Amino acid sequence: MMHRVLVIDDQTSLLDSMRIFFELRGWEVFTASRGLDGLNMARSVFPSLVILDLRLPDTNGQNILEQLRREMPATQVIVVTAFQDMENTIACIKLGAFDFIHKPIDISELETAMNRLDKADLAKMSEQQSDPETVAYPSDGTPYIVGKSRAMKEVFKKIAMVSDSRVTVLIQGESGTGKELIARAIHHQSAFRRRPFMVVDCSTLVDTLTESQLFGYEKGAFTGAETTRKGTLELAGQGTIFFDEIGEMPLRLQSKLLRFLHEKEFSRVGGSAVIRSDARILAATNLDLARMASDGRMRADLFYRLQVVTIHVPPLRTHRSDIPLLAGCFLEKIGRKLGMPVKTLTSAAMRKLEGYSWPGNVRQLENTLTRAAVLTKSLILTNEDIMAAISDIEDAAPQAVSEKTLADVEKEHILRVLLAKNGHLGEVCRSLGISRPTLRIKLKQYGYN
Repeated sequence: MMHRVLVIDDQTSLLDSMRIFFELRGWEVFTASRGLDGLNMARSVFPSLVILDLRLPDTNGQNILEQLRREMPATQVIVVTAFQDMENTIACIKLGAFDFIHKPIDISELETAMNRLDKADLAKMSEQQSDPETVAYPSDGTPYIVGKSRAMKEVFKKIAMVSDSRVTVLIQGESGTGKELIARAIHHQSAFRRRPFMVVDCSTLVDTLTESQLFGYEKGAFTGAETTRKGTLELAGQGTIFFDEIGEMPLRLQSKLLRFLHEKEFSRVGGSAVIRSDARILAATNLDLARMASDGRMRADLFYRLQVVTIHVPPLRTHRSDIPLLAGCFLEKIGRKLGMPVKTLTSAAMRKLEGYSWPGNVRQLENTLTRAAVLTKSLILTNEDIMAAISDIEDAAPQAVSEKTLADVEKEHILRVLLAKNGHLGEVCRSLGISRPTLRIKLKQYGYN
């Protein structure tokens, strides 16, 4: 049986190229340059696949997508657009799109999508997709995440796939890549977006207070517990709890968190009543948790429980094509936030941004642009303005990128501070911003008992 493809796009050149692409593969090809014409054609030819542009002269492509998925659940849809962003990607995938491809179409990317669309199994794959009538458009509170690169498209797709479930998600990426923004995007795209989103920064937790902070405590549980207090797990209700830098959580608390993940139940400190919480858990880290688990610095069972679904956030240096888009968005944001005119970049300044390695990732890019915008009187930022802003940051950091592992750098820094403070553990903890138990654990790992 010959498979049929319907291409709905207002660009004649794209219609012609898609016709050649599919006819060479033995497909019967139909085309339409307007959305409603394409929808009517689909109703008559019942295509196996629709290639759909989002920007059509007579209607929004999302409306056509929604109608196609409702009327023809056995038809797969690949969305193409020159105006890709996170909101469009998530909305289309939630509506049942099989894939989302950015214009101009990369043939290798289309080939990859077609390989996934096994011709003999199109209908079966369709049946496994969610009912389009049960999905919703993204909320207006979507956090600010932009990108057109293939790497960021994969992140957007993962956000769309996990947002409406309650599955635990581990977000991994270097410092400054925007892991918390992704966690917030998952929450705001979910059906529980109106519930609380609560952040627990594990890098600042004090071991002796963490348990009561997370689980709450009963009156009289310890000195100073004059009233009963609810903890984060209880206050979150059906919302989301985001554990930032989960690798820094003390081992003793890791076991309690693991128990909660298994049973969704806990007791307040000093109490015996069992309390149930439906809070969703998201976690993030810039550490190698697998290595930490093998070294005994993290519970292996918690690591496996956290990585039910993992989203890898790419460092900025691997998707430099997104820098112009990010820079423009950041400059608009800076202008609104600081109440100043929105500044622009010269082509030389943009080349400087694109050529820099950005060890601090997206956060460093935003900070650099903020510094340049504030310190430059002109409405146009030049290459010199950007270089000066970057130099301010580089002066406070090593020039060369070290080949040492993060664990080695951490060890050297802790031992250097220990020597500078003449072994005074209290001063070392204050300087490093960690608790004394955490410091002792690390020193023991380094062979200093």
